[in-house]
Amino acid sequence: MLLADCGSTWTKIYDTENDTLRIIQTSEMVECNNCHFAIATGHSARSRCNLFRNELLALASGARAMVDSSSFTVVDVGGRDIKLISIENGRIGKIDWNLACGSTTGATIELLGRYYGIDFSEMEPSDEWINVTCGVFGMEKVLEFVSTGGLPSEGLARFIHGLVRNVHNFAGRPRRLYLSGGFCENSCFVGTMEKYCEVIPLGRAVLVEGLKAVQDE
Repeated sequence: MLLADCGSTWTKIYDTENDTLRIIQTSEMVECNNCHFAIATGHSARSRCNLFRNELLALASGARAMVDSSSFTVVDVGGRDIKLISIENGRIGKIDWNLACGSTTGATIELLGRYYGIDFSEMEPSDEWINVTCGVFGMEKVLEFVSTGGLPSEGLARFIHGLVRNVHNFAGRPRRLYLSGGFCENSCFVGTMEKYCEVIPLGRAVLVEGLKAVQDE
């Protein structure tokens, strides 16, 4: 049985028979005529599965399965949106979903990283930040910073710092934040977030873990 989190940029596919997780670009998944899943979630999943699960519900179920606490806050920073779940004494206390601007998502970071050929594993967090309440204006500020002699890696680190501030504020400024999504593998993002709170990366397959819970129902 195949379970899938079909995000805007990346698709996570879990094979229950082999206990394997495969991560591919969503563009590759969309072009595949045979890609059909037993249970799925995500923007591109509705027409490609037998049972569709809302992303927020999948995030809540997955986080509950992975976090050993009755009260916590988890945020999933995706390619196109940011999802927030707050659990209070075992019950959902707050749900929020921001689709307003790409400045709070991973797609803008990926675009800038490819443009400048940045290796995120070698980037250091910056104490400075760029106001990225608008993704387009934020990108313009990075371009301007570089054009005036700044290092691309520093400009992008400042952009990431601005993104971190957005995410932390969106989450309600918790003292401890559980992180879901591709940014778990971005050491600059995690290191910058640690300036504001304790951050615990859960990995890229939290929503898939939520789909496993559906399978077991």
